[in-house]
Amino acid sequence: MAEHQSSNRLHDMKLLFPYDGWLAKLDGIVLNASSRVKGMLAGKRKSSSLGSSLEFADYRAYIAGDDIRRIDWNLYGRTSKAYIRQYWDEQERSFQLYVDSSQSMRGFGEDEQNKWLFAMRAAASIGYLALQSEDRMGLSLFNEREVFGQLPNLYGKQAKFTLLMRLAELIRTVQQQSHTANEQQAPLTDVTDALMPFSDGSKLPRRAGVTWIFSDGLYEQGFEQLLANLQARQQQVVFVHILHREELEPQLEGELRLVDIETTQAKEVAMSQSIMERYKQGVAMFIDQLRTACERRGITYYRMNCSEPLPDGFMKLLEQGEQLRYR
Repeated sequence: MAEHQSSNRLHDMKLLFPYDGWLAKLDGIVLNASSRVKGMLAGKRKSSSLGSSLEFADYRAYIAGDDIRRIDWNLYGRTSKAYIRQYWDEQERSFQLYVDSSQSMRGFGEDEQNKWLFAMRAAASIGYLALQSEDRMGLSLFNEREVFGQLPNLYGKQAKFTLLMRLAELIRTVQQQSHTANEQQAPLTDVTDALMPFSDGSKLPRRAGVTWIFSDGLYEQGFEQLLANLQARQQQVVFVHILHREELEPQLEGELRLVDIETTQAKEVAMSQSIMERYKQGVAMFIDQLRTACERRGITYYRMNCSEPLPDGFMKLLEQGEQLRYR
C-alpha cells in the first residue's frame, strides 16, 4: 500500500514538476512580504496587529493591568519611567491563486508548451512556496462562464504534498474533460467578459491577502475591472501574463483560414509582411495596455513565455525581486 502511494506521489510530482531538481530550488526561494497583514494563525508574515513574536516594534507607556514581564527595565533605569515593549505579531498570509482555464489557455500550445499546463505548474510552484512559509493558500480555475475546480484552503508545510496531489488530480480531470466539453459546449457568440464568472462576488477572496492571477488576458472586456475588484477586496494583486512564442512571433505565410479558438469564428487571410507587422504592433499594444493598467494600480506585472522552461521564467522573476527572493 505504501509503495503504491509512493508511486502515485512520484507520478504527481512528474506531472507538476518535470524539471530536474526544481523542488530543491523552490526550497531555496521565498515569497516576499511587502505589507503587514492580519491573520488568525501563527505564521511567518508580519501583521499590523501587535503581539508577542520576537521582532520588536515599539515602546508604549506602562498602564495599570499590563504584564510587568514586558517592562523594559533597562529603559526604566535610564528614565525612571516604565515602558512596555511591543512586538509585531507574526501571522499567516492568505494567498489566493486563480488560473485562467479559458479556451485560449487550454487550447494553445502543444504538450509541455501548453499555456494552461504551464500556468498550473507556475501556480503549483507559488502555492508550494506559500505553504513552505507556513501561510494559507487556495486555488480556483476560471473561464469565460464560471469559477470552478476550487481547492479548499490549505495551510502550512504539512500540506505541501496534499497541494501537489490535488493539483495533479485537477490537471488530469480537466484534460480528460476538455475533449468532451469542446464537443458538447456551444461556442461563445458574445463578447468575452472576464467579470462574468465573478459577477456575484462570492468567488472573490473574503479576507485580505495576496492574489496571483495566471492568464493570457485575452478577454474583450472586464479584465482590468476584475483586477480593480480584487484590490477592493484588500488584495495585493500579482498578474502573471502567460503568452506563447507563436502568439508573439507567429510563423505564418500564404493563404490561411484563421479560427478564433474562443468563438470558433473563421476568417480567410492572405498573410503578407505588412499584415504580420500590423499583428505584431497589435500584440505589443495589447501587452503594453495590460502592463500599464497594472502599473497604474500598483499591481505587480510579470510576463512569462510558456515556450520556455518554467524554471527559466522563475529565474527572471527572481531577478526582478519584487515578489520572490532567495533565502
